[in-house]
Amino acid sequence: MICISCGRTHRYITSSIDQGMHWLRQDKSTRLGICSFCPDAVAAWDQGARDVRDLATAKLKTEREADLPGWLIKHAKLPSLPHVLIEIYKELESHTAGIDRMIQLLETDPGLTARALQIGNSAYYGTAKQISQVEDAILRVGPFDLWALLISTEVKSLFFGIRPDLMDMNSFWRHSLFTACASKILAEQQRSGSAGDLFIAGLIHDIGKLLFLQLIPIEYAEVINRCQVGDAAADLERELLGINHAELGARLFQTWQLPDRLVDLTAGHHTRAPQTLPQAVLRQADKLAHEYLEQTSRTGSSRPSEMAADQQMQPIITFFQQLTELVL
Repeated sequence: MICISCGRTHRYITSSIDQGMHWLRQDKSTRLGICSFCPDAVAAWDQGARDVRDLATAKLKTEREADLPGWLIKHAKLPSLPHVLIEIYKELESHTAGIDRMIQLLETDPGLTARALQIGNSAYYGTAKQISQVEDAILRVGPFDLWALLISTEVKSLFFGIRPDLMDMNSFWRHSLFTACASKILAEQQRSGSAGDLFIAGLIHDIGKLLFLQLIPIEYAEVINRCQVGDAAADLERELLGINHAELGARLFQTWQLPDRLVDLTAGHHTRAPQTLPQAVLRQADKLAHEYLEQTSRTGSSRPSEMAADQQMQPIITFFQQLTELVL
């Protein structure tokens, strides 16, 4: 008898290595079975799996049906955010943050160092003097703005590889970036929590959608085809899939070990009665992003007159356009 899950044979049942082993399932005609070390394979066996390939397929199906969110997280192919940028964010949020520490952290990552210098030397900052030191890039661009540009670039890279017939990922990224900009400005205007927290939360608040699109595109297509956005889309996701993208994103960020406050902000951005003021700010920013970008799409203008005339919106639109120009 051989276990089709782990390969143990009947010879090991009485050995000291596998003391207490027994067969949970067995088929004496084929001399195949499932041993007591592989209880997770029992359901697949009961579905008719009798070789390794059938077993793997059946186990995957069982795992997915039993816990879709857990299955999505386990099989996520999205890279996590660079640890260096999270550490810099923590430094910027502290009262003792210094440029020296930011320089030290950036210089541990050659890719981020090169990107920081590229931003500092970009035409946007309007100087012919080229810089070659991270410190000069920080001083020229500003600590928070440089960090915002770097993390925006990194988050944008998460949006590749999604089927274009299901989602226009450039529009998806622009929505995320506008939400981030609006969240930061609104937090500063309303004095409602950390602007840094809300900027990151705005950038990553819809990452759960990427997991749906990446791993279950056929099932998620029904949500997209109904053209639902905002709370209506989140409700439809929960109805069809048992979890919405906000909750799924929060679970992913827990596995990335992001700060709890970012997990909570993401999880709550489709809660109709926000429990905290920062959650309310993120919801407001998300709504503004939908309105601004939809109006831009309809009018073909990069600066819709109705919203641009709003004094609250002016700094948000300016910040968004600045980051878009530098990140694209």
